[in-house]
Amino acid sequence: MKLFQILLFCLLSSGLLFAQDSQTTNETQTTSPEVSVEEQTLSAVKKLIGFIRYKKNDKAIALIHVGKFSEKLLGDHKISTAERKEFEEAISEYIINKAFPIALKYFDKIDITYDKPAVNGKQARIGSSILYKGSDQIKFAWILSESEGAWYVSDFETEGKLATEINRTKNIEPSIKKNGIKGTISLIQKAAKN
Repeated sequence: MKLFQILLFCLLSSGLLFAQDSQTTNETQTTSPEVSVEEQTLSAVKKLIGFIRYKKNDKAIALIHVGKFSEKLLGDHKISTAERKEFEEAISEYIINKAFPIALKYFDKIDITYDKPAVNGKQARIGSSILYKGSDQIKFAWILSESEGAWYVSDFETEGKLATEINRTKNIEPSIKKNGIKGTISLIQKAAKN
């Protein structure tokens, strides 16, 4: 359980944003030539926050690229296609059941300040901050990836570190060494349900 308490803490401090497989594009943004890439990336983040605030988890998860996030969490571990799919599903379930409710506490009725998006090819970074409980300024950044013409949140940065790096080295890798990939998936599934 400690493995996922740490994961939850990292997600909490990072806004709980992960990545979704691009198969669920029915709720994604449509790009148009009149809208700049910077506006598209910022729009994706603002939509995500809106969906979390209104508890529209199915629409929120569609703006996260769980596939890319899971790939970063797994690092160099070689797993089968079926295990990868099961891992991604477990991460999605965890995000919806654990991460989104915590993110709601951070983002509900709190204005987020956004820096100008920095776009580099198919990657973007949007620095942000919130004033939490009126006095604690929390700075973080959204990491986005472009896939099939749409932008998705694919990671989160806090204090100069990516959520995927923190979670991979502190949680996922030790769990895979101790429990194997099946055991790690099982632990994520259990944590998502509790």
